[in-house]
This record gives sequence, C-alpha cells and structure tokens, in this order.
Amino acid sequence: MRSRPGLFCAIFCSAVLCVAPLLCQEPERLLTIDEAITTGLNNSQDVLIYKEQIAIAQQRVSESRSIIFPKIDFNLNASQVNNDLPVILSPSFNSTYLPDTKKDIYYTTRLSLWQYLYASGRYTTNLKLAEINLSQAQSQADASKNKVVLDVKKVFYACLILKEKIRAYKDFIKEASGRSSVSSAELELAKLKYRYEKEKLEFLRTTGLELNTIVEISGELSAPDEEYDLNKCLAWAFQYRPELRQTQFQETIDSLRVNLSMKERYPTVALGANYEWIGEKLPLDRTSWNATINVNVPIFDGWASWSRIKQRRSQAREGKIRRAKIEDQIRSEVRDAHLDYVFWKEQTGKVNSRALPGDPEKKLETKLLKLDTLYKAIVSEARLDWAIGKLFFDKP
Repeated sequence: MRSRPGLFCAIFCSAVLCVAPLLCQEPERLLTIDEAITTGLNNSQDVLIYKEQIAIAQQRVSESRSIIFPKIDFNLNASQVNNDLPVILSPSFNSTYLPDTKKDIYYTTRLSLWQYLYASGRYTTNLKLAEINLSQAQSQADASKNKVVLDVKKVFYACLILKEKIRAYKDFIKEASGRSSVSSAELELAKLKYRYEKEKLEFLRTTGLELNTIVEISGELSAPDEEYDLNKCLAWAFQYRPELRQTQFQETIDSLRVNLSMKERYPTVALGANYEWIGEKLPLDRTSWNATINVNVPIFDGWASWSRIKQRRSQAREGKIRRAKIEDQIRSEVRDAHLDYVFWKEQTGKVNSRALPGDPEKKLETKLLKLDTLYKAIVSEARLDWAIGKLFFDKP
C-alpha cells in the first residue's frame, strides 16, 4: 500500500503532467502591467455597462435641452361627415372640429406652434438634473475603473511572484541534488506550478480575456520606494475618490428635486398658434387662424405637492447621512492602506538587506521570505493608490 506522502506527491505530479502541455505552448499574448491594466479596462463588463449608462445620460441631457425649442406640428385630416351637430374629434385625432353638415369628405389641414414662455424654472432645473446625472454616471464608471486597476495589479504581481518562486525551487533542486529535502522541494514545485496555472486563469478572468488564451506576463519586481504622507493621502482621497464625488452629485440632485417639487406650485405661461385650411374640395378655399396665451395657476391638488416636497427633503437628508458614512469609510480605507504600506515597505527594506546564505536550504528560505514580503508591499501600494484615487491624478 502506497504511503500518504507518496500518494500526495503522485497526485500533484499528475496535475503537473496535465498542465505541462500548456506550459510548453508558445504564448499568444505577452502582457506587461500597463498592457494588462489597459486590457482589463477595455474588457471589463462593469466598465462597459457604465459606458452605456453614460451614453444614455448624454441623450437625456440632449432631450432636456430640447425644451427650449418650440414644438411644431403639421396635421392633415380627411373625414366623411354626416353630423346633425358639430363634433370635436378626440385628442388622438388632434381635437379636429367637424361642422354640422352632410358631406362625403371634409378636409382639414393644420399647422401648430406651441412654446412655454414661463414655467418658474422647471425645465432649466430638469436640464441641470440631467447634467448632474451624467456626471454621476461618469463618476460611477471611474469607481469601476479604479477597482479594475486594483484587481489587475493584485493578480498580475501574484503571477510574477509565483514565477520567481518556481525559479527559486528549480535552482534549489539543482544545487541540493542528492539531499533528502529535494523530494519535498519537488512536491512544492509541483504545487507552485499548479497555483501558477490557477492564478493565470484568474488573470484571464480579471482582464476579460478568453479563458483558453495562452498568455504570459512580463515585468520586473521592485520594492516600492515612494513616500506617502497620511494627511496628503486623505486630502487626495477626498478630492479624487469617485465614490465621494457620487455622494456630492446625489446631494445636488436631491436639492434640485426639492426645488422642482416646490416649483410645481407656481404658475406657467404658454404660447400657442394654429393656422388651418378647411373645406370640402381640394384645393381648400377656407382658412382660419388663432394665437393663444395660456396661464395656468395651480391652486389646490389635495396637498400632493406638499407631500412631494417633504419626500424630497427627506431624501436630501438621507443623502447627507450617506455622504458622512462614505467619508468615514474612505478615511478608514486610506488609514488602513497607508498603515499597511508603511509597514511592508519597511519590512521589505529589512529583508532585502539580508545576504543570501551559502546553504541551499537557508538560501531558498531567504528567497521565499523576500518574495512574500515584496508581494505584500506591492499589493499594499496598489491598495493605497486605489484608496486615494491615484488613477485620476498625477501625484507630485
């Protein structure tokens, strides 16, 4: 009966044999960190969804601007008439007037113009709402992009670290040939190759590439050396984090909606004009025209407008509470990421200063420690960049 360590080793060796053909194939794509980020941004489904939402918001802005232009209609109507009394057709037929007559065909042609002269700022407020909604959609897209960059960096450098670990174990197996620890090193090497293939699969998912793409990554592993002041990081976060800008836009939207609800209680003034050609034979021989100014003053609606105003004010207060919550969350994320970065940057400097010992096992242990510490330092820097919204500005 095969021992457990031997069985365990056999299983991992089998896994390596399964992925060995993949390792031997030429890569279809060779990606650096910048190319990986660009690919991830171009293929992210969330980013693409927000791109369409931005396009929709842009069209709503155009739709809101159309209110400043007059509405012009042309209507042509032909009716067979047999009326004892005059009839006005339904609004579906443009409220056409038919006289009390018995004619085979009665023709009407109408050209109409209609325009609001005064609406107490309702339509300019609607335009502002549409523009703020567009800014909010762009901010949501920025937040999604910021997250994609963080995810791509984490999985990209995880692959690079695993490649370096695989190389370290291969070097150890060559140097320690004949030692008893080689068998366990071979098992660890098999595990690392398996993990590397799994991490590459995650890399393909994160960058939005086809899962059967044969990809290889290329880049250098270097310890982060930038200095980040906590107070500056907090200031940058409050200025550039898209999530906070979203709450600011939402507060503006809530304020505009309160104003819009209040303006429903104010009068409106509209101008309309019609020119009609009517008759029983073509060409039509009778004409009529009218010009109208309409003033509408809302007096009582069962207190519905007051209810809407109270709803909007409650939504505005809710938005302020949410903004305070997000501000607290951003402060916490920046402080946490900054603490991690400072710690792992310091640890990386200490570990890298160690000389590699001559003993192969100690040498391997030191290399692995350096790689693990370096990965945590790189990821902590990526998290700090995400927390301060560095994607959207150039840090001096």
